[in-house]
Formats: sequence, structure tokens, C-alpha cells
Amino acid sequence: QPHDVAASSAPELVFRNAEMTLYAVRVIHGEVPALAWRVETGGKRIVFSGDTNGEGEGLTQLAMNADLFVAHNAVPENATEAERRLHMPPSIIGAIAASAHVKHLVLSHRMLRTLGKEHQTEMEIRRHFSGTISFANDLDCFPLK
Repeated sequence: QPHDVAASSAPELVFRNAEMTLYAVRVIHGEVPALAWRVETGGKRIVFSGDTNGEGEGLTQLAMNADLFVAHNAVPENATEAERRLHMPPSIIGAIAASAHVKHLVLSHRMLRTLGKEHQTEMEIRRHFSGTISFANDLDCFPLK
């Protein structure tokens, strides 16, 4: 639960067994407590941004060298007011992916306000990030090599 993870921006170990290790970090989603997650398994790192506006360094630290970074693409670049306080626009997604040196960026949580804007979204992300970008649809699978 979000209240069980420290308020610092550093990722925190929350679970470990022989098959996987889980880290979480608090992220900003307006007034709603929220977490981003990193799953380490089979020598791979998979990071889920969850709902966040992208403020702070915690998500970048969590996503460092991720093999797969699944980021919510819930708002377009021109989002303002409540939408922007809750969700990160493509330029922030791209900046985080680039700073964290992620290998593959998967855009999920696509909503009516972002569907059909894939070209603009990718252009904004490409201003920062040059790695692989995929737009996720329900039930998509992304194998890790």
C-alpha cells in the first residue's frame, strides 16, 4: 500500500523471494497516494509508472536501466489543470525514459484523449528518447530478450 512505502524519493525494496524482487517508490498523482513498481526477475527489470504526473526523481531512479518501462499515456502534450496534476505528458515520459536509459518504452493506459494522437505523442517523446517505443493495446505481450 502507498502508506507503507517511505515518503522519500528513493526506491524501496518491498518484496523478495527466489524468483523475483519488487521495489516501489511513491509518485505524485494529485492528492491520491500512488506507487510505481519495478519487478526484477530472470535478470530483467520491468518498471510500471502507474498514474503519476512525473514530478520528482523517484520514478527515474526506479526505471534506471529498465529492460521494459511501461508508462501511462493518459494525457496529450497540451494537458492542463487537473489532467496535468495527475498524469505526465509525452515530453515528461520521454525525458524520464531517456534519463533512466530504458531499453523499451511501452505506452499503456491510453485513453480517448490520447488515442489517435500516437504520431504527436511519439514526436514529443522522441525529443528526448531514442529507444524503442510501443503503443500497448489490451492483451499485448512484449517479450524480453
